[in-house]
Amino acid sequence: MRRWTVALAAAVGLVAAAPATGHVYHSSWGYAEIDEQPFNEPGGPLLPPSQAFPRGRMKDAGTPDDTHPRLTITAFDAADRNLYSYSVEDAKAVYRPLDRRIDVSPSQIASLRYDFCTVTNVRCEPSLRIARPVPPGGGGGSPPPVDRDGDGFSPPADCMDTNSTVWPGAREIPGNGIDDDCSGGDQPARLFATVSTNWLVTRRGTRVRRLTVREAPPGARITVLCRHSRSCPFRQRALTVDADGIVALKRLFPRRLRPGAGLEIRITAANMIGRVVRYRIKRKDTPVGRTLCLPPGASKPSKC
Repeated sequence: MRRWTVALAAAVGLVAAAPATGHVYHSSWGYAEIDEQPFNEPGGPLLPPSQAFPRGRMKDAGTPDDTHPRLTITAFDAADRNLYSYSVEDAKAVYRPLDRRIDVSPSQIASLRYDFCTVTNVRCEPSLRIARPVPPGGGGGSPPPVDRDGDGFSPPADCMDTNSTVWPGAREIPGNGIDDDCSGGDQPARLFATVSTNWLVTRRGTRVRRLTVREAPPGARITVLCRHSRSCPFRQRALTVDADGIVALKRLFPRRLRPGAGLEIRITAANMIGRVVRYRIKRKDTPVGRTLCLPPGASKPSKC
C-alpha cells in the first residue's frame, strides 16, 4: 500500500503571515489569500517533484448567519489523478493558516487546485489551478507540459496557458482586458455614468437649470447634440471628463428651448459600451430621459 507523507510547518511566524504576493478570494461569506508559488520554498528554490508547500490564510467573513467557508487544496499528477487533498475551515472570523507541506513520493505533483466554497448551502468561487513551473533548461531535456496551467486545455485552444481561469468556454468578464473565454478578445464593459437634470417649464419654453454628467470614467468623451429647433444654441458640442468624472452642461444652454427641440447626451470611452440619454422638449411638460446604448464603433445608439 502506497504511503503518503504529510509534514506540518512548525514555524510560528509562518502561521500568522499572509503571502507576499498571490491570489485573493473576497466574497460576502469569506476571505482567502493564496501564495502562488506553492512549488518553491518561501523565497527559495524549487521543491522536489513529489513535494508542494501550499501557503496562505483564510477566514470567515463574520456575517450573522450559519454559512462559513472551506478552502480545499488538491494535488494532481500529470494524468490529472487526485494524489492528495485536505481542507481548512473557519467559522469564527479568525485567520486560519495554510501551512501544510505535502510529499506524495514516489508520485510527482503536476498541479494544485484550490476550491473556496461554503460548507453549508454550497456556493463556490471559481477554482484556482497552479501548475508546477518548468525547471531552467526544461528539466534535463524533458519537454514542458502541454497544459501548463492545468485547466484541461492546451494551446492553441487555450489562449493564455499560464492562467487557469482563462480557457475556451470560461465566463467572460467584460472590460477586464483579458480574453477569458478565448473567443478572440475581451468583451467591452458597459458604461454606467448618470445624467442629472433639473428643468424650469414655462409658457415660453423650457430652461435648463441643471444638466450634469456624473460617475463617468476619467477621459471619457461627452458629446451633446441639439436638434429640430431654432432655439438650439448649437448642433453639437464635445467635452472631456475630468478626473472627478463630472461635467456640467448647463452653461451650453443660456436661453430657453422651445417645444420640439431634441437633446442627446452621448457618453463614450474606449472599449466600452457607451451610454446615450435623449430628451424631447414638449409644451408645458417636464422632459423625461430615454436611455440607449452605443456599442464601440457604432454611429447610432440602440436599445440596451
